[in-house]
Amino acid sequence: MKITKLEHSGLVVENNGAFVICDPVEIVETLPALENVKAVVITHKHSDHFQPDVLAKIRANNPDAKIFTTEENVANISGATAVVDGDIVNVEGFDLRFFGANHAAILPGVIPCQNIGVVINGAIANPGDSFDLPPEKVDFLCVPISAPWCKVPESLEYLKSVRPKYAIAFHDAILSEFGSMISNNWLKSTSVDLGVDYRVLKPGESMVI
Repeated sequence: MKITKLEHSGLVVENNGAFVICDPVEIVETLPALENVKAVVITHKHSDHFQPDVLAKIRANNPDAKIFTTEENVANISGATAVVDGDIVNVEGFDLRFFGANHAAILPGVIPCQNIGVVINGAIANPGDSFDLPPEKVDFLCVPISAPWCKVPESLEYLKSVRPKYAIAFHDAILSEFGSMISNNWLKSTSVDLGVDYRVLKPGESMVI
């Protein structure tokens, strides 16, 4: 499978010429005009993960694409399907297993909104805005590295808990170039000790697992 990092927490997974997209947004870069998109996963309703105009562009090229999101957000997306922790869906060659329930807290004790993570084909885990553990051992992990709800020690603990073969820096658009270097140096150092291949992909860059 080919994995392409988009901006911030955007991800494209390609398998045999078909695609699943997670949380596509346009902040600086423009999303590629992909065809043969089988599914789009919107982890939650926040605008750095869900932009209706961007989703509309994808659907214009892929009218049969299935859209999956939280129960809370499904009313905002015509034709979308709500998914919850434990749901498993097969979409034309992609097995999607959903996990988690809530966005990580920003203010202590306050849940900002619902959040749903996804494991794609039993190998690639995207937790959305959470540190929820995937329900199975995975080869590849998206690691959030910076957010109002996230600090580096939490990212390190998440990486240690999951221990995938590969990991990439995720949820990183709010960092400056210097800040990104500092955060990722900590993750890289820990990854070496854990035997994890940790990478920092720029928007549009890809890797194959």
